[in-house]
Parts: sequence; structure tokens; C-alpha cells
Amino acid sequence: MSATGPLSVNYFDAARRHFQDAGTLLGASRQANAGQLLGIAAECGIKAILVASGVPVDTEGSIDSLPGVKGRGFKKHLPDLHQALTDLAAAIPDSRKATTYLSALTNLAHFSDWQIEHRYWRDAALPLASVARWQLAAGDVMAVLDQAKEDGVL
Repeated sequence: MSATGPLSVNYFDAARRHFQDAGTLLGASRQANAGQLLGIAAECGIKAILVASGVPVDTEGSIDSLPGVKGRGFKKHLPDLHQALTDLAAAIPDSRKATTYLSALTNLAHFSDWQIEHRYWRDAALPLASVARWQLAAGDVMAVLDQAKEDGVL
């Protein structure tokens, strides 16, 4: 897609889709993939708030590199993304807006044992006992997205 047409990346829509699919998988007792989607849903939701707070995006709508910030900035996965929110708070153009919503995410630490690499792991090696905590934290992200949408931010 070009910069003049609709953007390919929409973190809000992706967050909702992954969260809904995680719920479907949980209902079918498929915790391994549900857990993976819960982390991805939370990441997408956080990134939706960051974009709404002025973090720059590329021509597809994906979070872009931050000027003056070494490394990948907010182009991270949980749990590193959670730490980046603190480390790079000054890099968020509208930090007050971001803080309003991100400060409500008090359960993000529940993703401390979540890894994007879990998608490659065998079931017996996954921390499936954490899925309920991941679901709680991802649910918090969805509630914040709902509030931001209601407020006209998203």
C-alpha cells in the first residue's frame, strides 16, 4: 500500500483479532496457541496506544525507528516492550496521552515469562500455567483500548 492509501498495519484491529482468537482457542482447551496470541494481542494494543500518542510510523503504519534512539525503540516484543515503555517514555511525542492509558496497564508484568519464541517450542516446554495471568493482562489492554476508543483517541 502507498502512503496515500489505507495503511496495511492497524494495531487496534490486530489486537482485537488476536484477543478474540485467543478466547476461541482457550474455549477449545488449546492453551499453547492461545497464550501466544494473548501476548501478541497485548503487544498490538500497546502499539496502538503508542501510535495514537504520536510515535512515528512508516508508510505501512508500522512503528518506525525513533529519531535519536539507538536500537529498535518500540519495535520490541513482550516482555522487552514493557521495559521500553519506561526506558523510552521521553521519546513518546504525546507522553501525557500515553501515560493516561499505559499507566492503567498494571498487570503487564504478568508477561515476564512470555516470549515470542514460544511459537517454536514444544508444548511440554511452554509455561502453560501462566496463560491465565496472560489472559488477565491482555484483557486489561483490551479494556484500555475500549476506553481510548470511547475517548476518541483511537
